[in-house]
Amino acid sequence: MERGDFAEFFLASAGAGGAFVGLLFVAISIGPQRTFGGPAITGAPRQSLAEAVFVTLANGFVVSSMALVPGVAVGWTALVLGIIGVIVAAHLAWIIARYHRHGLPRRSSLRDEVRVVSVSLFAVILFAVESMIGLLLIRHPDDIDVLQWLAYVIVVVYVVGMLRAWTLLGDPQYGLSGWLNPLQDLPRREAIVEIEESVLIESDPREDPSR
Repeated sequence: MERGDFAEFFLASAGAGGAFVGLLFVAISIGPQRTFGGPAITGAPRQSLAEAVFVTLANGFVVSSMALVPGVAVGWTALVLGIIGVIVAAHLAWIIARYHRHGLPRRSSLRDEVRVVSVSLFAVILFAVESMIGLLLIRHPDDIDVLQWLAYVIVVVYVVGMLRAWTLLGDPQYGLSGWLNPLQDLPRREAIVEIEESVLIESDPREDPSR
């Protein structure tokens, strides 16, 4: 097996990644207020999840595209994007755990917190592996075995990106995807609006009718 044998894979991967990113933009643009609007307790996790979906899908697209450019060391691309992926995934896990605790009426258990951040923790490990593969490719750019592992990682990256996109856009409530959905335990937007309106009414100064 030679390096050129991966050209078709990276070409197909780049095409799929571009299509995924394009569909993500279209899906979010149809109802941007659902992702980027709303109160902080629901808006912040959704926006962070949307950013993580974009970074994940763009990761596979950019790495695959750079692998097709003659003379370009794809190891540097995998290293840099892997580090960015680790940072974004870790930040998403922190945001979800933080708002998950605040959103529940009782103190959430460790099991619940691990459940809601499980995909993000897996993404941290995945992107860390991608970074290590990038380092190996920088030292040995023609190592076919390492390049094959990079191809495996790209496939898993797309799977994680699609799972995150399904969670962001579909907000599943049942089944395995619902169990892994970090957004389902957050208070609904309608409930938060009612609370905010009641607080505003109570804090609104009114004139004393006896005056």
